[in-house]
Amino acid sequence: DQKDPDAVSYPAGYTSEILELFMDPLVRLKDGRMLDMGPVCEENVMFFASRLKRHYVCDMFYRSIREQSVARHSRNVWRHLDYPTRFFDGIHIWDFCDHLDDKKVSQLLERCLAMLQPRGLLMLTAYEKPPSPARVNSFIIHSGYRMSYRLQPHLKLDWNCRHNRAFMSLLTGFSIVKSLRYRNGIREILLKKPLSIS
Repeated sequence: DQKDPDAVSYPAGYTSEILELFMDPLVRLKDGRMLDMGPVCEENVMFFASRLKRHYVCDMFYRSIREQSVARHSRNVWRHLDYPTRFFDGIHIWDFCDHLDDKKVSQLLERCLAMLQPRGLLMLTAYEKPPSPARVNSFIIHSGYRMSYRLQPHLKLDWNCRHNRAFMSLLTGFSIVKSLRYRNGIREILLKKPLSIS
């Protein structure tokens, strides 16, 4: 593998405690369904598919760029998330919210609330500030929930990172299960859909 000369500038790899908390209850389900919003990478597909019988992938990073290129004004990118109501037991968004304005984050989370079963889990990853250089990377899952990064040069997206209080203020509707900020500046948040929301 050819090493990225800028890799040293990116946050250091880390072991994801939140991903383990997210996966454990899903694995215990007999017929659990999980949605991964991408970017698509082979390691992550294999990781989820080897643990869950029903694993779905919808690369919202790529679809967002496609929507922007189709028309001058952004079309309804959420039409790609056309899954039935209460269909998933878990959804993983990665750092997609770092590339959306507040209105679109709220729209995405509303869609997730609709797609999740009551008590369904949502996992979010977010940067504290854009990496240097500010290029889009996928998070790659390794054994033992160890995380690294892979450059996605085809993904040209704006950055809209938020400080912790601003980000948490967008998560209304969900109950926070656990939130962690790692030394490298990556934040992971595990959320649960309350029973009171149908």
